[in-house]
Amino acid sequence: MAADRYDRQRLFWGDEKQQRIAAATILVAGVGGLGATVCQIMARAGIGRMHLVDRGRVELSDLHRQSLYAECDIGKSKVEVARERLRAINSEAGVVVQETAIGKGFTVPGDVQVVVDCLDNYESRFDLYAAVPDGGLFVHGGVQGDRGQVLTLVKGASQPLQEIYAGSSQPEGAIEVSPYSVFVVAGLICNELCDLLAGSPRLVNRFLVVDLTIHTLSYLDV
Repeated sequence: MAADRYDRQRLFWGDEKQQRIAAATILVAGVGGLGATVCQIMARAGIGRMHLVDRGRVELSDLHRQSLYAECDIGKSKVEVARERLRAINSEAGVVVQETAIGKGFTVPGDVQVVVDCLDNYESRFDLYAAVPDGGLFVHGGVQGDRGQVLTLVKGASQPLQEIYAGSSQPEGAIEVSPYSVFVVAGLICNELCDLLAGSPRLVNRFLVVDLTIHTLSYLDV
């Protein structure tokens, strides 16, 4: 029998989980540091379909942490480059792109099962969360410096993202971030995503907080 691309992960999580991932559709908002790595991992894992949303273009300062892009992509649309690279990684994964910003008029496509927040500012995150239909699943990730967090919310049942971050202020200027922290947090997002799609999430209403300055993982209920 010919080897299957998913043989090694099937050994780990079985056929049922693989089938659920293959049947799923997710939306990744923000295809920068976290988003570029999240959608690459999910393509390799065999996700059925991804909607990618970002209006940005590749800049030189992106390349130290945004894993889908190279020097030859500077000036190009992030979502268009991402679609091309993801198709090269796994031609079976469906990729739909929207080169647009997340704002108050944003609508989550009806086929999306999980919205993944890989954005870098509170205003866009809140608008994205507001666009999720009641009962929808929302995985939030963030990173700054050597620290990051992952959280899953259920719209209408969980405390709203706006309340969780009430009073938080956006740092001025560029956000400091190390390249390896992006990969660590993106991997944890995908770990939760795969478990969520299989029906066994571990971070619903629960922050997983990563601090690489002291090599710790901790939990905080919300």
